Amino acid sequence: MTNPLPETNEVVSQGQEVFLGSCAQCHGPEARGDTSLGRNMAPPAMDLTSAHVQHWSDAELFWIIQNGVRLTGMPAWKSSISDTDTWKLARFIHNLPRDGAASASTAVGSQAQVATSAQDKYTLKVPNGLAFSEFRGYESWPVISISHNGGAVAAILGNAVMIDAYKAGIPGNGKPFPDGAKMAKVHWNAKVDTSEPGAPTVPGTQHDVDFMLKDSKRFMDSGGWGYGVFEIDPASGNFRLGNLTDKPPQANDAKCGFTCHTKVKAKDYVFTAYGQR
Repeated sequence: MTNPLPETNEVVSQGQEVFLGSCAQCHGPEARGDTSLGRNMAPPAMDLTSAHVQHWSDAELFWIIQNGVRLTGMPAWKSSISDTDTWKLARFIHNLPRDGAASASTAVGSQAQVATSAQDKYTLKVPNGLAFSEFRGYESWPVISISHNGGAVAAILGNAVMIDAYKAGIPGNGKPFPDGAKMAKVHWNAKVDTSEPGAPTVPGTQHDVDFMLKDSKRFMDSGGWGYGVFEIDPASGNFRLGNLTDKPPQANDAKCGFTCHTKVKAKDYVFTAYGQR
């Protein structure tokens, strides 16, 4: 087998995003197997920068990722990571620093920045999950509500399907939100504006945007909702996928927010109430 994907900055960057979403929990964000979970496995999680791993071909890495390794903590990922994303992972692993002097995130950071800087945000997509393009025009959606939590302020927006459902009494009437309902939660870093009367807390620089989409067939294993977190890289000002190095950590799949939202299963997994007008 040969890797069908070119060894470009964009492919390596996309492989890094898959890695951070699915592999970093054990192998660590620097791919050296130095997480608490990885170190305490028997045998320990592999240092992917090591010569032992780096001598494997892309095809061998593909097989290991897809099929796992018996009697170790390395599972088979073929049901969770697509063939294309597995080839991206192989490209990323072979672009890790060989001497271990720099972190994977630092080594690939410049490549990822080049790829992202040339990107339209609508090209971003969570592996096996939501695409930014599915929320085109969200900036002008009506406001559902606002929030202020710690160091962030947020506006929660909804598309027409979502707003109509709220106005019809959902979820208070016990009915689920219909397929096609979408929410966007835009977070800004909070700042105090002393130039305004009362020194109010107002939005500063944007931090991220979170998306939710109701599609009961596509996301049947996460309550009918797909979730996506897109952070803003302070250095470039571009959006990127949320990952396990963020606070809170974000896995890169459609279910990244599902565990948290099970607390409000009775409200069809939606926290935000429609603000009184």
